[in-house]
Amino acid sequence: MSTQKFDQSQLDVAVVGGSIAGCATAIRFSQMGYRVAVFDKKAMNDQSHKRLCTHFIQPHSVPILAELGLSHLYEPDSSVLTKAVFVTPGGVVEGPGGYVPGPPDSYALNLERRVLDPALRAGVRAQGVQYLDATTVERIEEDDSGWILDTSNGTGSQRFRARLVVAADGRRSRLAKELGNATESHPNERAALFGYFSGIKTRPDNRSVFIMNERDLACVYPLVEGRTQLVLFADKARVEGWQGADGRLQEFLNYFDGLPNAPSMSDAVPETGLLGYSDYPSQIRQPVSGSIPFVGDAALSLDPMSGVGCGFALVSADLLARSFADRSLDKTDLGDGLAEYQKRFEDVILPHAEGICGDSLVDKNEASRRRMFQAISGNQELSQKYLALTGRMLMPGEFQRDLMRALMSRGAAGLKR
Repeated sequence: MSTQKFDQSQLDVAVVGGSIAGCATAIRFSQMGYRVAVFDKKAMNDQSHKRLCTHFIQPHSVPILAELGLSHLYEPDSSVLTKAVFVTPGGVVEGPGGYVPGPPDSYALNLERRVLDPALRAGVRAQGVQYLDATTVERIEEDDSGWILDTSNGTGSQRFRARLVVAADGRRSRLAKELGNATESHPNERAALFGYFSGIKTRPDNRSVFIMNERDLACVYPLVEGRTQLVLFADKARVEGWQGADGRLQEFLNYFDGLPNAPSMSDAVPETGLLGYSDYPSQIRQPVSGSIPFVGDAALSLDPMSGVGCGFALVSADLLARSFADRSLDKTDLGDGLAEYQKRFEDVILPHAEGICGDSLVDKNEASRRRMFQAISGNQELSQKYLALTGRMLMPGEFQRDLMRALMSRGAAGLKR
């Protein structure tokens, strides 16, 4: 715990929003020696966490947890080390065994938010950051020396000054509305349902299985203590007739029981009711608006079927911190740091968004999908690149070039026969 003494209303960095991206940003800037505070409008206790999340931490973002001082979350009492197996219309796509950090054997984490969220807040406080929950930023105003933040916490108000304000206030970002950072929305034609179960016998190697069924995606995530999370992203028309809590749960389990490569549901015991949503369009905003950077869902909130929410929250915070690693928060350096963050965001994160938004549309060209996945599953190198793409360790453009070459090669081979 830091013993640094300073006027707590005078900050270097004010982070608005205290979820994954906000906490990660606060820790990173505090590690660089800045005076940081986090403002979150929700009241938090030691168990507070987000519940509407599949909490799959993709391989590209797993190393960031260690950089935040949270390497204990890799331990088996906190998370399950896992890799993806895709059951596709053209075959099974699966990586090599073993759980060794770094490519080509990089792994994901099934890390529940009930564990991750409190750990991040504890990490923030251990770093000496002020974490002000139940505190709303009512108004912000910029002057020559930085930002003025007027806040309220239900019992009174307080004014803070900061040289940098970071918007980490989520999908419904109030700062985006106040600053005119417009939301670009893309339709999502699938509904989502998920629940937690005991009694399901998953794979002994702790693989997370993703089963493509027509244009649905059914996911089986092994969790700590032998529990399992089942998630279904389905054409809205498929699930709209599943009525009533008990009836919907039974239809949900029947659906999984009828899938190839899914574990049996015969002994499944629900720990919770089904959670989910019927409409969740993807949202994209500018990563910098004026002189305020946006991170996490405030910048990019995509179709949860892609599983990028937690990872992109960590990565965007990391990209922002790296953009200021060798800079001060003086006016010139501030502008250069924001420009670098915008470029990093556009180069590293945005290329994935187009494909994710495209996958949110339930098209009917099954023959093309089958040919694509036959090419992927039939080529070991391409299979590994597909897994790297879905783990966000490979840029979409590189994968698309290799896929097109493979499809053309298969087509040429067919003509020769």
